[in-house]
Amino acid sequence: MIGNTEKIYPLWGNLGLLVLRLFVAYIVIQAGYGKLSIKGLEGFSVYLTSLGVPFPLISAYLAVLTEFFAPMFYVIGFGTRLASIPLVVTFAVATFVAKGADVMALNYSEFGMPLGILISCLVILIYGAGSFSVGGSADQEE
Repeated sequence: MIGNTEKIYPLWGNLGLLVLRLFVAYIVIQAGYGKLSIKGLEGFSVYLTSLGVPFPLISAYLAVLTEFFAPMFYVIGFGTRLASIPLVVTFAVATFVAKGADVMALNYSEFGMPLGILISCLVILIYGAGSFSVGGSADQEE
């Protein structure tokens, strides 16, 4: 109906998006911090070089910045769709380039986490932040 003010997402859908956003933010911020503290950016860029990723040092900086700052937008719920784009790219590379041999061998224990984060980021990219967010006014039809 035109002019209907029913909610697009029910309460549980919005709560599910909130839990998903916070889960992804927790996991991804830890991954970004781990890349900074364990081996440093130079060690991560050496790993990217061994995978054949072009411009490994620039790619390392972009991946770490994405993994550290984009989840902060997930936590507050503002700009989540825009923040999802670099996360999708980062975790697509992590799943299909870094863990590509495991994907082909169906070794789920090795590629399950990056694939799960990739799918979660795609869900947030498609559905947005939900009502429990700073930008959460998308719960009613126009």
